[in-house]
Amino acid sequence: MILALIAVNVAVSLAAFRALSEEGRGRAFLFIPYEVARGENGLGMLLAHFAHGGFLHLLLNMYGLYSFGAPVLDALGPVRFLVVYVAAGVGSDLIVFALHRDDPTYRCLGASGSVFGIVMAAVLLDPTTSIALLFVPVPIPGPVFMLGYAIVAVVLIRRGNRGGISHEGHLGGAVVGAAVTGLLAPHGLGPLLRWLAQWR
Repeated sequence: MILALIAVNVAVSLAAFRALSEEGRGRAFLFIPYEVARGENGLGMLLAHFAHGGFLHLLLNMYGLYSFGAPVLDALGPVRFLVVYVAAGVGSDLIVFALHRDDPTYRCLGASGSVFGIVMAAVLLDPTTSIALLFVPVPIPGPVFMLGYAIVAVVLIRRGNRGGISHEGHLGGAVVGAAVTGLLAPHGLGPLLRWLAQWR
């Protein structure tokens, strides 16, 4: 399942790399809420879930999916894993659409919303999961990272500071991924609640 998703992302991204380098052809790989709100470029909204803006963007997302996807797949099984992945992507789109449907300049692409949903699922299933960042020398407890990122994302969204990153999409994917995982996981939110209880 994970390798199949990676293969689809790689295949669509390779096509997107070429199209985005040619003027006028790249729109089919971009989610542009302004156009979707007017009944246009529905294909772009779909393909943008798998297309990426460059090799580094693709590499980071696929590394995240591969690293955190395995424990989620083991715990939930392939069908529920796919439900979380797709639901997180849809949640990502809904947040982006709600915030930017009247902005003709906004566009985004990438599997980050779905990947953040899978990362959140991994943390909910096993709150002892740690997340390592290139610029942070020590692993960060998963729940601490996700809460910290959510706060930072909300602040950046309110300030309108994108920096080329769809924080709205990441946040939407994480929130919906968490909600769906809580519903589908064998023990619901129990592992996270027990992890939090130890800090009382």
